[in-house]
Amino acid sequence: MANKNIPEVGEIFKGYIPGVRKIAHVSFGVASASPDVSVGETGVYELVNVTVPVVVFQTWTQVEEAFTTSVTATIGDTGSAARYGNDTGMNIAASGAIFVIGAMTVPALDATGIPINVTIGGATVAAGLAHVYIEYAELLD
Repeated sequence: MANKNIPEVGEIFKGYIPGVRKIAHVSFGVASASPDVSVGETGVYELVNVTVPVVVFQTWTQVEEAFTTSVTATIGDTGSAARYGNDTGMNIAASGAIFVIGAMTVPALDATGIPINVTIGGATVAAGLAHVYIEYAELLD
């Protein structure tokens, strides 16, 4: 289960301003690095529980601690495991201070509210911590 939600639990209604852009931050990695979402074995892990229609404009990642070399990661949803970030672009085997832009070339419409996931492949995660930033707007009009 994700530690983050869109809309955030307890978020105060701010009136009828359609499409306000927001940025969500969530981290994933090994438990010892204290991420929002702990990953270990290969599989799909929920990063953000999306419960309303949204449009995702862009994603960025930043690897704070390099992951085990053979580990791969993609960021997406049930429609496409790499919709928001692919393994080649994120380069999780190397740490860096810069933000890496996601795999999107155009904004993605999620008309039903599908959770955003990270899919870990290749090998069990022994080291690593990454940050994901998601620019989105809720479509509640």
